[in-house]
Amino acid sequence: MTEGVSRYVGRIIAVGRTPLGDLVSAYRVSSRSFPNRDAERSGNAIRIVPRANSADAASESPYIAYESLLWTERYVVASNGTQTRPIFERLRAGHTVRDALIGVLSGLDREFDAHDTPRICSVLDLANDTAYLGSITAEALSVTPVHIAPGQATYITTYGSPLAAADRVDPHFTARTAEDACQHVVGGSIFAHLDSPVCSAALHAGKSGLEAAVFNIRDDA
Repeated sequence: MTEGVSRYVGRIIAVGRTPLGDLVSAYRVSSRSFPNRDAERSGNAIRIVPRANSADAASESPYIAYESLLWTERYVVASNGTQTRPIFERLRAGHTVRDALIGVLSGLDREFDAHDTPRICSVLDLANDTAYLGSITAEALSVTPVHIAPGQATYITTYGSPLAAADRVDPHFTARTAEDACQHVVGGSIFAHLDSPVCSAALHAGKSGLEAAVFNIRDDA
């Protein structure tokens, strides 16, 4: 991406490692059509919800409210839609990461909106210290284990870059906490040049346990 050039890529999922090597999962909502949304935590879940009394709250779209992040001590699932919960439940039922992602994504298919919006997701398998990216578009289904060096992140987006690729790397992932990661995918490094951020959510798996955070753009107003 050319420095200083803004681009709209829709929703973003990133998986990375802190400079110390801890795994991090992050999700960012970027939206032109539905900008009045927040990330809210409830227990071991983070949901994307319309802001009360906003235009988005009156929308009949089935795609603007959903669980974006779910986790246990073993698995962390992030996604841009209703696929989050069924992927999570299949993992808890004993499916492999590959089978859970393929089964749910192929069953739901992409979002049937005006843009054929891809479904994108990630899974962290904390017991095996591994990360996966998954996506389904109108043309392709992809499930990819990704290898991430400390201080780097890899990412996919709903528009432009929905499939995992070796060159889609942020080499300056400096986040050390979940809060850092929320801020990073909104305004840090390469993400700072991507248009229309609305909110973000992240989970950091450190030696002292799991830490989750949310960031809503209006909080910074």
